[in-house]
Amino acid sequence: MRFCVLNYERHGTCYYELYKGEWNPALPEFWRDDSLYIHDDTFYQYPELNKAIKNVIPTFDTYSETAVNKQEWEEIGKLLEDSDQDTRVFYAEINEWAEPVLQTLGVFTILGL
Repeated sequence: MRFCVLNYERHGTCYYELYKGEWNPALPEFWRDDSLYIHDDTFYQYPELNKAIKNVIPTFDTYSETAVNKQEWEEIGKLLEDSDQDTRVFYAEINEWAEPVLQTLGVFTILGL
């Protein structure tokens, strides 16, 4: 992968965790092996992705939890169709992980820093 990493590839804790399903604060589980991770520096190198997420989900907070459902994720993808090649590839890389999650669970959660 070019933009994202798996848990065993992380170096440090400055990552957004894309968590399968809806986050349950009563049973917090961080750094799961089935999550996908995006380093903070990588996320901010591609501001169009951040902007698209905030456009579709105005409550998105980089320091909190944000649930993303299938319709929202697809809307984010549509907003990025005219973006630069790298941003589209970044979305596609996340989408490869997200599609089966959304198909089975209907939602994934972005856990902020």
